Amino acid sequence: MDNVQKMEKPTELIVIAGYAVFALYLFLVVKILLFKFGSLDSTLLVDQWKITWSDPSVIVERLRYRSNLVPFHEIENYVRSIRNNQSWHSAVNFVGNVIAFMPLGFLLPLLFPKKAGSLFRVILLSLMLSLGVELTQLVMNVGTFDVDDLFLNTTGGMIGYIVYLFIWVIQKKRFILSVSS
Repeated sequence: MDNVQKMEKPTELIVIAGYAVFALYLFLVVKILLFKFGSLDSTLLVDQWKITWSDPSVIVERLRYRSNLVPFHEIENYVRSIRNNQSWHSAVNFVGNVIAFMPLGFLLPLLFPKKAGSLFRVILLSLMLSLGVELTQLVMNVGTFDVDDLFLNTTGGMIGYIVYLFIWVIQKKRFILSVSS
């Protein structure tokens, strides 16, 4: 009976480590998606913010001329480039946008089962984080707004959730087998 109780209640250290991993993940996702692998240049951010604040019409200009607002347009370009072996960059963008959000789909139900334990909530939170990143890219001029990134990132969150469910089902079966034997 003691073994059952120990398996149901993780130690505080494991819980704290889980939250630390989640915080590190969020930091890395935001840093990589906004600044790629460059350094965090606060001076650049302040300058971009001043430009946007002094003339908000630059956001409309960026949306009109530098953004993708047509669903699946960039995904089609990625697939075409990958299929024709034209661009390694396309494969990295396509796969990277999905993989970047897979840990979110896995960690949300693991760490917050009551508030983020459903597929719907994982989809919603993945979409919200992705939209936040895309809007920040737009406003701060540190990337381009791309509606396809919203779809790819959200798909990554869904895949992460499916992996979480798969592991949860396997663990549950193991637990049932160990209790019954």
